Amino acid sequence: MTRALVRLGDKTTSGGEVISASSTIIEERNIALNGDMAWCPKETCNGPFQINGTAYYFAEDKPCVATGDRVLCNCKNNQVLGSTTIWVEDSPSDPFKEHRKRAAEWPINKVAAAAIIAIPVFAKSVLRGTGNTDAGESEEPQSNIGEMSFYQSQPTQPDPEPEQHAQAAKKKNAPPPEPPKKSLFDKVTGFFFGEAEAMPLPPPPVISGTAEAGMAASAGGATAKASQDAATALTHSMKRLSGPEVWNGRLAMNLPFVVMGAIIQSNLKGEQSDLLTPQNLLEVAHSKGTVPTRVRYNWITDDDSGRLKAVGYHTTAASGRDQVRVRMLERQTDGSYEFWGDERSDKSLITWTPANTPGSQNGWNTGNNNPQAGTVTIPGLEHPDIQNVTITTTPLPEEKDFRDYILVFPGNVHPPIYIYLSKPPVELLEVELYIDFNGRSRQGEYEADHMPSAAAVRLYYQRLYPDADEKELEMLAKEVAAIVIPKGVHRKISETYGGRNREPGRVERDSRDLRAAADRNFDVIKPALKESGITEEKLEAARAKIHELNESVELYKK
Repeated sequence: MTRALVRLGDKTTSGGEVISASSTIIEERNIALNGDMAWCPKETCNGPFQINGTAYYFAEDKPCVATGDRVLCNCKNNQVLGSTTIWVEDSPSDPFKEHRKRAAEWPINKVAAAAIIAIPVFAKSVLRGTGNTDAGESEEPQSNIGEMSFYQSQPTQPDPEPEQHAQAAKKKNAPPPEPPKKSLFDKVTGFFFGEAEAMPLPPPPVISGTAEAGMAASAGGATAKASQDAATALTHSMKRLSGPEVWNGRLAMNLPFVVMGAIIQSNLKGEQSDLLTPQNLLEVAHSKGTVPTRVRYNWITDDDSGRLKAVGYHTTAASGRDQVRVRMLERQTDGSYEFWGDERSDKSLITWTPANTPGSQNGWNTGNNNPQAGTVTIPGLEHPDIQNVTITTTPLPEEKDFRDYILVFPGNVHPPIYIYLSKPPVELLEVELYIDFNGRSRQGEYEADHMPSAAAVRLYYQRLYPDADEKELEMLAKEVAAIVIPKGVHRKISETYGGRNREPGRVERDSRDLRAAADRNFDVIKPALKESGITEEKLEAARAKIHELNESVELYKK
């Protein structure tokens, strides 16, 4: 069967067209090769997709695209339509060298076009130059992409009621009301009738025996629980940590201690012809689609400091992780904008109220000179590591670990914004596989305790897979259940912390009965957790989930 070769700009049966091609030119246009892209305008697609080139004739060591080759979109049979006078035959039996020989005889100009038209992407490195939207191949600074801003959601006090000048005059000489007496609970938590205080750090415990260790750990647990209650009870405003102001107005989030990086689309570096336009993004947002980008970002936990760290990754088309979700912000009747995220929730994830929204207190004076609601001080709340963000190539996280979006405003009334969020902070008594806690804030109060110990799990896998190397064993040892407990309980009592289980024969015995080891490790920390106010029912539910997770990864059977 003979088929016409396909070039840049050729049409597809869905009404789209080829939008990227090689540097090889036939009849004054660049020819398309396997892996080049076509835009599909259908409602179920509305974006760029790769073309599966099967011509069995090669240029630049890749198969060419010819009439009938498929666009790998959501349509059932979207084909490209070639427009050249160069026709090729399907002859898969021919050797590779023969294909290259025939390709060399074509009447083509093999010089690169003055401006190679590449597939537009959301973001790319300026080092790739004009007309090149390939991913970078080495580590480089964030400044090669664009300026980034950082925000962190923290509990805030409720907004003060607006006070007019006349009201202020009446109250000028009024004596302050006598503060109500606080209960012991109020003093411990630092909150009373909506009033927020900085909660003092507990004094360093002096440990001389098991009883004292339990008391100190329990006190730390009570403080940790109070911090968590505070985060739950109050609203959460996004505090800008560094970078240019992205959201001019009031920004709120429904989760505490989440860190967000943000880049305004208009601040991205690189030639505009290489980047997707706001109109492109608006069209994709309407269908909740994705667009390609050559860099994506994530939050990871730094092994040395334990702090969240911002990291960028070069994302090639071949990686399968170069697509970022594009979502529309919803405008509310009060002039604010809401983003609900892709996860199911009963309230919006982010709410932005612009500074010039009618009714906003920003920019006009009501006579109330009190400072705006301040951030509640939470002991040990770590600040993320946002200095010297670098773009690297490996290791690229799994798709499920990315929490990034391009947010588009209705009608493009504001520039699109790329955001990436840290995972929600851990919660007291939460049970997950240890590896799934990576990138989640411990809020300065919690740690994840292996159940059973990583050392026992590692030895178990070492016997099971004697040829596994150190790196593989290290990764396998993270596939074990872990429970979130107060830092004091973990460090002062847990059997798995600080090598306490390294007594002769302990790890060996534990590795041969991991279920029994998990039960014993849990029983050791259970009394201290009960002392901090956690019920028997919740503790045993956590134990059950520990066993359920370990069974799911086949550490042991039911």
